[in-house]
Amino acid sequence: MPCGTRRPPLGRVERCRVASRAPAAGRRRGAQRPCADAAAAAAAAAAAPSAAQPALLYDFHDCLVPYEQAWEWQRRRVAELCDPSTSDRRDTVFLLQHPPVYTLGAGSSEEHVKFDLAAPPHPLYRTERGGEVTYHGPGQLVLYPVLDLTRHRQDLHWYLRALEEIVIRALGDTSGLAGERLPGLTGVWVAGCKLAAVGVRARKWVTYHGLALNVSTHLGPFAAITPCGIADRPVGSVRAALAAEGHGGGGGSAGGAQPGGAAEQLAAQAQAVQRQAPPAAATAGALAVPQQAAAGALAAQDAARALLAPARDPLIVEYRYALLEALEDVLGLSLQPASEAQRAALVAGAGEPAAAAAAVR
Repeated sequence: MPCGTRRPPLGRVERCRVASRAPAAGRRRGAQRPCADAAAAAAAAAAAPSAAQPALLYDFHDCLVPYEQAWEWQRRRVAELCDPSTSDRRDTVFLLQHPPVYTLGAGSSEEHVKFDLAAPPHPLYRTERGGEVTYHGPGQLVLYPVLDLTRHRQDLHWYLRALEEIVIRALGDTSGLAGERLPGLTGVWVAGCKLAAVGVRARKWVTYHGLALNVSTHLGPFAAITPCGIADRPVGSVRAALAAEGHGGGGGSAGGAQPGGAAEQLAAQAQAVQRQAPPAAATAGALAVPQQAAAGALAAQDAARALLAPARDPLIVEYRYALLEALEDVLGLSLQPASEAQRAALVAGAGEPAAAAAAVR
C-alpha cells in the first residue's frame, strides 16, 4: 500500500475481518497468550483507564521513514502537547519502519560501538532517550507513542512495563511465542534472545521514543554494536524464533549473513574503481578493472536488496494489527487513523516531503 493511501479505521469490525484471513507463514493464531509476568500484566491492565481515550494514529507500517524525520515528528507533537494553548490534545501514535540506522541514548557509552564513530556503516544519531546503542532497520516495527501521562499514570517505570506488555501480548496472540522480561533489564526476550528494545523520554510527563520489535529484521548490523549494552544475550527476531521452533518461514530474512554496511562499502568501492577505469579503447587486460567493478556493484545491489527485503515480510502486517490492538488494550486508547490531510501536513511539515517516507515495494 503506498504511503499516501488512507488506512481504514481499526474498529472491531476490521479486526474480525483480519482474524478471518489466512494466517501468514509461521503464524499460530488462537494460541493462548503466555503469562510472562502476571504481576506486571495485572498492574498494566489495572492502570489502564476504564473508558478508552481517543488517540491519533499515523500508520506508516509499510514505509521506511528516515530516522530524523520520525524524530522531528515526535518532538513537534511533544511541544504541542506541552503547550496549554493546543486545542487537539489527543495522544498520538506513530507506527513505522526505518531504513538502516544506529541510535545512541542520552547516556550511551561509546564503548558499545565497534565501528569508527567518524565513519559509521549506517547513519548514527545520539538521542534523548534512555538506554544504550541499538539498530533500526527494515523488517522492524517501531512504535512511538506520544502520550500525556497525566491522563494515564505519572510513572515512567509503569510506562516501560506497559510497553513491554504490549509486545508480550502481540507475540503470544500472533505467533504463540512466550515473550518474557528479565530481572533488571528492559525489553522483551524469547528463548533467551532479545526481540524488542524499549527506550523512552518524557517532557512534562509527555512521552516520546518507544519500542522496536524485530519481526523479520536482518540481524547482521547488530554485530557492529553491543545491542543495548548487553554483551551476553543475543538479539533475535520473530521470524528467527518461529524457525527455531520449527514453524517454518525462517528464510534469509531472519537475519544473519551480511555484515552491516557491506552494501554501502561495496558500492563505494565499485564507484571509485569505475571513476578510475580507462576508456573503452583500452587493452583487454585493463578491461578487467571495470568488469571487476561491475561485479562489485552487482554484489552491492544484492546485499542492499537482502537488507531491505524483510520490510515486505507478511508478518509485518500481522504484527501491525497485533501491536496496535495490544496498545489499545494495555493503555486504554481508542486509535483514530489520521486523515489524508493530516498525513500530508505531517510529511510536509518535516521540510522534505518527497524524502519523508518511502513506500516498501
